[in-house]
Amino acid sequence: GRPNAGKSSLLNALSGQESAIVTEIPGTTRDVLREMIDLDGIPVHLADTAGIRETRDVIEAEGVRRAREALESADIVLLVEDAARAGADHLELRAELPAHVDCIRVGNKIDLLTGHELAEKASETDSDQVLISAKTGQGMDDLRTRIKQAVGASDQAQGAFSARQRHVEALKRTGRHLETGNRVMRETQAGELLAEELRLAQQALGEITGEMLPDDLLGEIFSSFCIGK
Repeated sequence: GRPNAGKSSLLNALSGQESAIVTEIPGTTRDVLREMIDLDGIPVHLADTAGIRETRDVIEAEGVRRAREALESADIVLLVEDAARAGADHLELRAELPAHVDCIRVGNKIDLLTGHELAEKASETDSDQVLISAKTGQGMDDLRTRIKQAVGASDQAQGAFSARQRHVEALKRTGRHLETGNRVMRETQAGELLAEELRLAQQALGEITGEMLPDDLLGEIFSSFCIGK
């Protein structure tokens, strides 16, 4: 979104903590701030970025560059707009999005709208916006539902979700490493080879969860093996 659309306030609202600095000054966010939230058992990694705009400020320009870089690695983009401001800015911003990302258009700051203005916004037939107020929490449940739908969550499956293709591939690689580790232990009793296959399986799972287990865990598991020098 543009500067001062409420992106950092939204990160704080979704994460439930004051992770990002929020001010009325446009361009406060300069670096990419990352948080992980849990949506009914589904880990979702959020990245708050600088507002997208042309600027002569060297530091802010670097923040915008990093924001565009973060877009390339995203699966889903929350395109945050100031709902109290009219305009078709979102069309220009959408044109910058990579082809592979899903976009959820978020109209923030509805607490600044009158009841009549909000009703008009909600009735716009050409709008796919989720209307929210990161400040008051209004509409946040709807946004969480949209995010869960975007990642493939299924209410009928009690929180189960259809993984994206890259998650499926990561799980397949995990399975192959575990099978290989099992085979080498049965055939050679080589604990060091099993440890390596477990490390690779852990690494593949880390691509899904975003978390890596500490290396010393493998040392604890194989403390009774002579793994090598």
